Amino acid sequence: MPAKLTVQVLINALIATPSKNYLIDGFPRAIDQAEEFEKTVAECQSVLYFNTPEEICVARCLERAKTSGRSDDTEEIIAKRLKTYNEASRPVVEMYTKL
Repeated sequence: MPAKLTVQVLINALIATPSKNYLIDGFPRAIDQAEEFEKTVAECQSVLYFNTPEEICVARCLERAKTSGRSDDTEEIIAKRLKTYNEASRPVVEMYTKL
């Protein structure tokens, strides 16, 4: 989904639920989303980042798979998710770390 559209969906949700502050979980997932949000909505005030080793993430997802009923908690799909994270989302963390 293009960053502009993703941010617009987020704006719509923010408008629907007015508040002074928001905690937006799992966003932005890519640099273009972060840049579009900062340009269109507001400057980010804080970022929470939980630095968890990949092997722990995999183990937790595999454990969750035992009871969640999620079909996407397989080792193969988890590996793809981690690859996507490292290629697209980790640069966002690095961008905000510099700020």
